[in-house]
Amino acid sequence: MSHHRRSRRTKRNSIVAGAVAAVLIPLGVAGTAMAGGDSSGGTEQTGPKQTAQQAAAQDTPSVVTEVEEFYQGYISALGEGDTEQAKSLRKAALTESFQNELAEWEQQNAADGVTRSQNVPVEAEAAYDGSGMGHSWTIVTLKWDGGSDATKLHVQSDLDTHRISDVKPLD
Repeated sequence: MSHHRRSRRTKRNSIVAGAVAAVLIPLGVAGTAMAGGDSSGGTEQTGPKQTAQQAAAQDTPSVVTEVEEFYQGYISALGEGDTEQAKSLRKAALTESFQNELAEWEQQNAADGVTRSQNVPVEAEAAYDGSGMGHSWTIVTLKWDGGSDATKLHVQSDLDTHRISDVKPLD
């Protein structure tokens, strides 16, 4: 191969690499800014112009943390037999309409609606499962005495209030 062909190929490869970098680098910066991270050269919107996606990305960790803290406190109160503390936690963390739904569910099923069980779990862990349309979803894993069994729940929280508005078993 002649030197002239190699030079054209190298030049073409350099142009393609530059074009790819020109497209990908701003996307990486925008992705970091949207996730709320620190990025050099990117701008993060705040205030009324902030998009719903940006708000959801920023609220997600706190919503998941709040769900996990609620479940840990709730099962701790139940485990200690402190039903007043458990009721207080439910009142603070659940939407009023969901509290009413749970009361009906619990009467029909003779079980705790928050844990979807008749027994008290020993541990709760939470993981983010997406957000949209004003809600965030968390997968809560409840662990039982003995450690080998686990129950997974799909917990919905309202992003504007951070209150739990639904709990369903995760199949």
